[in-house]
Amino acid sequence: MRQRVLHILILLLIPAVGAVAQNISDLNKRRQKAEEEIAYIDKLLQKNTSDQKTSLERLELTQKKIKSRKQNVADMDAQIHLLENDLGRKQEDVAGLQTNLDTLKKSYEKLLYQAYKNRDERLWLMFILSSNDIGLAYRRWQYFKNYSEYINEQALKIQQATDNLNAEIKTLNAKKENLAQHKKVREREVSTLQKEEKGVQKMTQDLSLREKELSKKMAEQRRAIEKINKQIEKIIADQAKKDQQKRKETPDLPAIDQALSAKFEDNRGKLPWPVRKGVITEKFGQHFHPVFKNIKLSPNNGVDISTDENSAALCVFDGVVRRIFMVPGMHNCVMVQHGEYYTLYCKLVSVSVKVGDKITTGQTVGTIFTTDNAVLHFELWKGTEKINPELWLKK
Repeated sequence: MRQRVLHILILLLIPAVGAVAQNISDLNKRRQKAEEEIAYIDKLLQKNTSDQKTSLERLELTQKKIKSRKQNVADMDAQIHLLENDLGRKQEDVAGLQTNLDTLKKSYEKLLYQAYKNRDERLWLMFILSSNDIGLAYRRWQYFKNYSEYINEQALKIQQATDNLNAEIKTLNAKKENLAQHKKVREREVSTLQKEEKGVQKMTQDLSLREKELSKKMAEQRRAIEKINKQIEKIIADQAKKDQQKRKETPDLPAIDQALSAKFEDNRGKLPWPVRKGVITEKFGQHFHPVFKNIKLSPNNGVDISTDENSAALCVFDGVVRRIFMVPGMHNCVMVQHGEYYTLYCKLVSVSVKVGDKITTGQTVGTIFTTDNAVLHFELWKGTEKINPELWLKK
């Protein structure tokens, strides 16, 4: 009965252990991604040394790195919690095995003591020979034989229990060491995070001393960006109008466009990034300055992605190149149509496609312009409605 209960408990514990392993595996993957992003941002920051290390882009990169590091610390805390629980269960297993071994040893000691008290073989032989009949003598002989075998079996069980206990203790010690290593890594991560936060405070102070100068520059920049946005919006509107007129004139075209649009929409949140590797340093929409909370930054109709110098801009979905144009401040721009949708790739130093080209997912559109860093400006439109690209790209 006891063995049956133990068997049931083991079966119930197996899924829980598997779930813990899965959770730890998931956290490890998230940590690895976060660490890769942190390392990549560090690489970008090493190249971005303009404006005496107080540029807005540098501040945003550092803040993004801090956000990733905070998430990393939170994941470490969750992982440590799971490891501590796992360690507690293993300690309970070891304690249970130790109790079982102690019970076996006590039982074995009693058996040996009884055997020792009756160790004289002559007494055993007399006990067998004094039997009234052959059957009783045989049963008495069988008893002594079984008793001896039982003692040997108990000795074997003790040896097996000892081996199991030693193996579990070894596993327990390995888990303790693993937990200690995770705690050390967390301490280092928290220490680095605190240093980075002090660095952001220093950048913030430096920027605060230049508030008037920067406010003037940002006002000029905002006016310039608004002018650029209007130019691009007009180009989008003109192209959408042409496409609409073309659909009216060509009866077969709407079905084709709708099919491509449906495929594009099915990939919301799954579109590949327009660069091989990068970090979004300026988000979609209107935002306030991270230091001067009363100052609005330039409105962004897309996202800006910092990447490596001389990186290629990549098409995010099958489509047709509709426009290639130049806008001051945005360099070369390529517009690709995907049914009702348009994607825009700006700040290109060179273009690898021409108007009318059918282009496939992942195909190179052009090479991104580089100053301290290469920054791709990427926009997504549905007709004349601008959409947040970050919601459509893979996480």
